[in-house]
Amino acid sequence: MHWQGSMFSANLSTSINDPSATFCFVLFVRPKVTDLTFHLFGRSIHPELFDACASRVVERKNYRLQVNITSAGHWVSFENKGLLVSEVCASSHHPLPQQNRLFSQALQSSHEQHCLVEDRLHYQSRFQIEGVNPRMFVTIAQQLKDQGQCEGLVHQFESSGRMAMGAISYVNIQAFSKKVLVRSLHTFPDTCAVVKSESTFEIRS
Repeated sequence: MHWQGSMFSANLSTSINDPSATFCFVLFVRPKVTDLTFHLFGRSIHPELFDACASRVVERKNYRLQVNITSAGHWVSFENKGLLVSEVCASSHHPLPQQNRLFSQALQSSHEQHCLVEDRLHYQSRFQIEGVNPRMFVTIAQQLKDQGQCEGLVHQFESSGRMAMGAISYVNIQAFSKKVLVRSLHTFPDTCAVVKSESTFEIRS
């Protein structure tokens, strides 16, 4: 996956400029990074299935986007004229519906997925897992914490007890008239791992 500039730089551009970006603390132990799965559904997902730690809604003439940081990763819904898709990054043990699941992929190394939904919504996602040394991990985490004062959606979890630093999730949104780019970063302190994803929702009609 290619990102412009440093993957962990505070200079990720976005058309959403919201100084009220969320930055708070919740006690939670993330699942193992090796247990994560990435899903796309051609349907809505019941909110009761997730503990949403931070949320943001973006509405444009052509669509409604909702982004949620959850205890294990994130949940994104995109709606356009009755067509709704949901992207979920969650533990493989998390209860999720089977109906209208367009694809499901374990997060192992890196992966790229394309999908055309009902011939009018093009979806593309790329994700990868990176392991870094402890010193670099601390630097990355500190940069993500600083995002709380900038653009984007940020949430920090309290430490699980095994490491002094808690997990951090960051989501950056670029919204256009018929296209949305959602980038996410989720840290896993117990294994010094970082999960990165980049998803595009583009209306073709």
